Amino acid sequence: MSRAACALALFVSVASPVAQAQTATPGAIPAVSRSEDVAYLVGAGDVLAVTVYRAPDYNSVVEVAEDGTVVLNAVGRVQASGMTPAQVGNEIMRRLQSGGIFRDPLVNVMVQTYRSRTVSVLGAVGKPGEYPLDRGGLTITEMLARAGATLGVGGGTVRVVRRDGTQQDLPADQLLAGAANQMLQPHDTLIVTESATFYISGEVQRPGNFPLEPGLTMERAIALAGGITQRGARSRLKVTRHEGAADAIIRAKLQDPVKPRDLILVGARLF
Repeated sequence: MSRAACALALFVSVASPVAQAQTATPGAIPAVSRSEDVAYLVGAGDVLAVTVYRAPDYNSVVEVAEDGTVVLNAVGRVQASGMTPAQVGNEIMRRLQSGGIFRDPLVNVMVQTYRSRTVSVLGAVGKPGEYPLDRGGLTITEMLARAGATLGVGGGTVRVVRRDGTQQDLPADQLLAGAANQMLQPHDTLIVTESATFYISGEVQRPGNFPLEPGLTMERAIALAGGITQRGARSRLKVTRHEGAADAIIRAKLQDPVKPRDLILVGARLF
């Protein structure tokens, strides 16, 4: 077999699956301009693809064992856990050189499957599931973007459950403003709760479903729906309200508060 006479070149191919935020969608998590990425550290359970240039017999796909090592053909056991893929590749290169197998091998190490450092995203997101922390420094909003989260205003929260069981509820408004954003840790869980909404119909300009803002009144709800029509009567408000297992139908006044899941019907004038 001919020896590869190439200079050492190690690289990590980590294609980020970050979902592109839809700028036209209210509450969509925007793409985040971030600082320099922190290198990914390999852990037990990760699957590595090792390639030695022009030496296919030495290529392999290996899973990092519980003790943090991988076993490679002609190289033996190599420590991988806690190291970057580039550092793992550097050690493989050193072993190939010290064993007299290659003079200047070209070694590529890539993480093929991320298992040791993941975050679960659950609740009101487009694509719930487990996502890799495929680089250091990933934040809550970046991970929510990957999961297709759309945060509304008022009442929506993201619960962060850490590996040690501690929990923190972060208001959606603060996350969207960047005030509550945090870096994620392996095995964190994000649980997204939708913002509360209400529905308004009848004699309004734009009937439909709207987010429930803090302190919202019936009068403000009508304004959000574009105001009443020419036939509408601001004093004729009928509300179907969910109370326990049953629905209650009540007459409401303009200054009454709107509650989650209210169905507001604006009636017409009698003459």
